[in-house]
Amino acid sequence: MSQTANAWLKWEWRIALLTIVGGLIIGGAVVAYLSFRPSPEAVEAARQQAAGVALLHAEQLVCAQAISTAKNFGIVPNYAVLAKPLPSTTNVTGRYTCVAGTNVSHYNMAVDLLCRELTKSKCVSLYSVSQDNGTVLYKRRS
Repeated sequence: MSQTANAWLKWEWRIALLTIVGGLIIGGAVVAYLSFRPSPEAVEAARQQAAGVALLHAEQLVCAQAISTAKNFGIVPNYAVLAKPLPSTTNVTGRYTCVAGTNVSHYNMAVDLLCRELTKSKCVSLYSVSQDNGTVLYKRRS
């Protein structure tokens, strides 16, 4: 009977040792997770930065599509480039202006945003193109 009791004692000792070691490993993993995870402020800052980059890219698409449309219509020379990559606001809601130029002239292109998906070319509609001296080269009929 003492042999059986010693066998059970060894098993109990092994189970207790496994429980203690397992608990220490799980506790260490929890402490490591809580120590090295990003803070909610850092996650929110990264999310806002990504949203800002996406907005900047979308704003650049507006002027890129405006100059592309003006070139396709033959209003602006094919060698014209954007003078400013970002559009400027106007007094009309949904209308923005972009500036393109060559070494000879500058072109002010007014565009209307028709929808929110700026990656689609039909969402940016060319309204007018004028030069710095006030000459209107193109104006869409209303």
